[in-house]
Amino acid sequence: MRVLLVQPPVEDFYTTAIRLYPLGLLYVAAVLERAGCEVHILDCLSPLRKKRIPVPADFAYLQSFIENPLFFRGYYRFGIGDEDIVGKIVDFAPEAIGISSQFTAYYQSVVEIVRLIKKNFKMPIFIGGNHATVFPLEIKRRIPEIDAVLCGPAEDSFPEYIDKHGMGILPEKPDWVLMEPAHHLLEGSNYRIGKRTCVSMIASRGCPFHCDFCSVHRMFGRGICYRPIDGVLREMRRNYAQKSARIFNFEDDNLSFDKEWFAEFLASVAADPLLQDIELTAMNGLCVNTLDESILPAMVRAGFRQLNLSFVTQSQNLKSDFHRPLDGPDFERIIRAAQKLDLFLTVYVILGLPGQSFEEAKDSIDYLLDLGVLVGPSIFYIPAASPLYDKLALEPDVKKNWNLYRSSAFAVETDRLPRSRLVELFLYVRRKNLENRKKIG
Repeated sequence: MRVLLVQPPVEDFYTTAIRLYPLGLLYVAAVLERAGCEVHILDCLSPLRKKRIPVPADFAYLQSFIENPLFFRGYYRFGIGDEDIVGKIVDFAPEAIGISSQFTAYYQSVVEIVRLIKKNFKMPIFIGGNHATVFPLEIKRRIPEIDAVLCGPAEDSFPEYIDKHGMGILPEKPDWVLMEPAHHLLEGSNYRIGKRTCVSMIASRGCPFHCDFCSVHRMFGRGICYRPIDGVLREMRRNYAQKSARIFNFEDDNLSFDKEWFAEFLASVAADPLLQDIELTAMNGLCVNTLDESILPAMVRAGFRQLNLSFVTQSQNLKSDFHRPLDGPDFERIIRAAQKLDLFLTVYVILGLPGQSFEEAKDSIDYLLDLGVLVGPSIFYIPAASPLYDKLALEPDVKKNWNLYRSSAFAVETDRLPRSRLVELFLYVRRKNLENRKKIG
């Protein structure tokens, strides 16, 4: 069977190119190819294009802030147009179409592309991904045009679907740790950071932490499982040789949790004769308490040039309240050691956590600024399927509006941090980061 897998366009105030690599679709493609399907990927976001569009009514309350040059400059549609989408579907002539539904906030793009396809073609449509896994029944209720909602990882959800619909034959359920995603289906030159081709990968799944604002367990469980190091390196070498990839971004939720595995992986990369001019990144962020001073030089030798660290908040009480692991007494020592190694540091804070005050949030920001790092402001957003989700005091109209489940919406207000003060903190971080960059320059 000919199957087309689609990453839909996105509409938002901004997007980050490195986070748009359709890795989930590549794992789906790998399962389908094992069953004998002919698979093609339509990534509507690659190469990345954008068109400014009116700010939706859902975000009208942000219109006045857009006049500030440090805030978002406008609202955009990222991706190719409907006419191009239809034309590419005609060119491939699939017998079934699968659509990625990863992010709750972007579900409307899934709705629109489903209706576009159903208007022009007669073929089954299935969707999968994080959002599909979290809200399968509600999705079917809201948009019955979708023929199937597949939940969980591809190797769990697709074998039964493939067999039921006569799409092919899988001799046995694939073991994800031995699988290699179908990178060959993408045009490598479309995925770049600067002038260098970038490939996203995962070396592990899951996270053993129990942060109340995180929902990774719904997709991958509470444990953590690592791939064999030789398999990860084989995937890297193949992309290096065949796609000229020189930047490898690991999307793991907790890449460095197993310190022994991580140290061995870094040593193996550093010793590989083919991978001597690469860069490694972990844009999802590493947890500081899984690092120590001894691992940092090994990271540099393997190709890390920057570190993205998840800090959340300076308040130990808030971290305890949300079951976030504490960073420990060596946090500042690790920061200083990383700076001595010329690693560029971005440290992320969450602004707007329930119970957080303006003063505490600003203290967290100032603490990090004093350490000389770039501060990444993550505005707290509605965390679907997390332990915190049902505890939030949200108006019914807000909770049912999936469009608001994004950081850029500034949708969650509290008595201690109303929207105006959240925006004030956001602008403060941006201004201070800009000032610090000018000083460094």
